[in-house]
Amino acid sequence: MSTKDPTPTNETLLSRRDVAKRQGVSTETIKRRERAGLLHPLRFNSRLIRYRLADVEAMEKQAEGGQE
Repeated sequence: MSTKDPTPTNETLLSRRDVAKRQGVSTETIKRRERAGLLHPLRFNSRLIRYRLADVEAMEKQAEGGQE
């Protein structure tokens, strides 16, 4: 098995730009979702912020459940 497996897993980390592109919104919208408590970022330093794919998928699933 290769250490650079391209298959995403729940441990995959996404950048703010990746999440914005995935959801079709701006990075500012992603920041607002963080402040609202909808997304929980992993902060590695003041500039490096990532999101767990599992957390992003959970938020999207919840949104599909009837929330606006």
